[in-house]
Amino acid sequence: MIARAVALLILPLVQVWARRHERDILRHGSRLSMQQLEDAARVGVQEADRVRVLFVETVPPRLPRFLRKLAARCGLGPATTAGMALGHGIYVRADQSDRRDLLLHELVHTSQYERLGFRRFLKEYLTECLADGYPSGKLEAEATRLASESPAAGDQDSIT
Repeated sequence: MIARAVALLILPLVQVWARRHERDILRHGSRLSMQQLEDAARVGVQEADRVRVLFVETVPPRLPRFLRKLAARCGLGPATTAGMALGHGIYVRADQSDRRDLLLHELVHTSQYERLGFRRFLKEYLTECLADGYPSGKLEAEATRLASESPAAGDQDSIT
């Protein structure tokens, strides 16, 4: 109950931040390769041609102080986060560029954004992280399960 209230309270700020970063990734990120487009379809992404991946030194690259503190309470942050999907934009930490399994996981989150809508996905994900802790929520469990069930999950081909 408290987690949902906190999530609703901060949701407008998180949504503005997430949309801004999605636009940045879509503007500067790379298109998916043919293999990655197939992977995206396999895990349920409907508009895979819109997806872009941006390799950065830390994920997320810029996080306001209040979000940094909140993320740390949930066990997230630049030191522990290897990838992050923000709608059709995906950040991947540069030192993780060889992890096809990571991209599959983030592509599942992209399919969740498509299925739920941007705002509803963020609300549910935030609530789950605050209530259950990361990575114990249903959305995270679904991403882990679907990514690991994909035939491509065992491949360690580079995603760059």
